[in-house]
Order: sequence, then C-alpha cells, then structure tokens
Amino acid sequence: MLTGALSMRDELPFPDKVLQTLHNLCATAADLARRGDEVARLMQKDPAEIEGILDRYKSEGFAESFFDNEGKKRYYLNARGIIKVCSLFT
Repeated sequence: MLTGALSMRDELPFPDKVLQTLHNLCATAADLARRGDEVARLMQKDPAEIEGILDRYKSEGFAESFFDNEGKKRYYLNARGIIKVCSLFT
C-alpha cells in the first residue's frame, strides 16, 4: 500500500467528498451545474452544510455558482476544482 496516498473515498476529509460528489455528478460546466440540495440529498447531509462547503470552495477558486431562472443557487467545478478532485488520489 502506498503511504500518504488515499486509497478509498471514505479516507477523504468530508469537504473533499463534497467536491468529489460534484465531480461525480459531472457538474463541470454551467449547463451541468447542480443545486446544493441535490448534492446534500445524495450525501444524506444538511443542505445548509453542503452549501456552506461549496461556497467556501467557490471563495477558494475551485467552484463557480449562479442563480438559475427559479432563483435556486447552482454550483459547478471550474478547471482548478477538476484538477483538485483528480489530484485527491495521486
């Protein structure tokens, strides 16, 4: 086994799991963006907690967000976020 490398998803810190879930949902462009409550439902977590994590990733430059025509906030990974997710297991 490689030391220092993560081998299972469960070993990731929870915020990284949120980012990975967004990636697994293919939310990698504005037209593929997902609502925080969608991610929360899949992860069986509180939507406010998930949105807080996603907002932090946005402020750190790994995600983007916008309000859709229903007034719901949607999130997607930008290029830096995609690279971050891909680097989680290397």
